[in-house]
Amino acid sequence: MSGDVRGVVSDIVAQQAPEELPLVDGLARLDHEEAVRLLKRRNTSAPLGFGLAETAAVITPVVWLAVDEVCRASARTLVGGVLAGLGARLRRLLRTPPAPPPEVPALTADQLPAVHRRVCEGAARAGLEEAAAEVLADRVVARLALPQAVTPVASAAAGPDGDAGPGPGRAS
Repeated sequence: MSGDVRGVVSDIVAQQAPEELPLVDGLARLDHEEAVRLLKRRNTSAPLGFGLAETAAVITPVVWLAVDEVCRASARTLVGGVLAGLGARLRRLLRTPPAPPPEVPALTADQLPAVHRRVCEGAARAGLEEAAAEVLADRVVARLALPQAVTPVASAAAGPDGDAGPGPGRAS
């Protein structure tokens, strides 16, 4: 797994367009489904309403929607699209707290080129030049290909600074 949608988007935006991080933060305060609806609607020139200059934001919507699409495709495969949509409707009806953003599934080597294509297409629609779209797509694929961060566990043989050199109780 690569983390949740918001984390992946935040990582990529921080690298590619750090000036858009306030938009990512604003979207992170919303329910995931609401954020996706706003970003999709943004394609029709409707404002997001955070009081920011969202019109300059290009990278965030492209990446968020592409990563969300990966999650939805995976959910349709594993659970079925009907159940996923029904869950969101039931939460709204019952006014339960919003579900956390979806976890991005581990992708196979065959799925990554499709993600690359999707990002390039979205970036082109958003007005990015082809070279910039390729760089963005490469970063998204690289981030999605990374395994989830694992906290290293110090081995019993390692010293206090993490090396395996001489320490108390070990021969030098």
